[in-house]
Amino acid sequence: MALYYFPSCPYCRVVLSTVKRLNLDIELRNIHKLDEHKQALISGGGKKTVPCLRIEQPNKKVIWMYESIDIAQFLRETFG
Repeated sequence: MALYYFPSCPYCRVVLSTVKRLNLDIELRNIHKLDEHKQALISGGGKKTVPCLRIEQPNKKVIWMYESIDIAQFLRETFG
C-alpha cells in the first residue's frame, strides 16, 4: 500500500494519524516533493486529489481509495 498525500493537507493528517496510531508500514508518497508521485496518482487514480490510498490486492488488481474518512475506516477495519 502507498498513501499519496502532502503534509499541510488537513485531510491527509487524519489518515496519517490513523496510520501512526495503528503502527502501519505504509509507503508515504508526498505529491509536492516528487513530481513522479503526483504523475503516478493522476495516471493511476485519475485525479490529483489527496489523500489517496493505493491498495494492490493479491490478484494484482489496484484500488485507488479517496476520502480521508473512508481510508481511515478501511485501515481501522483491516488492521485495527
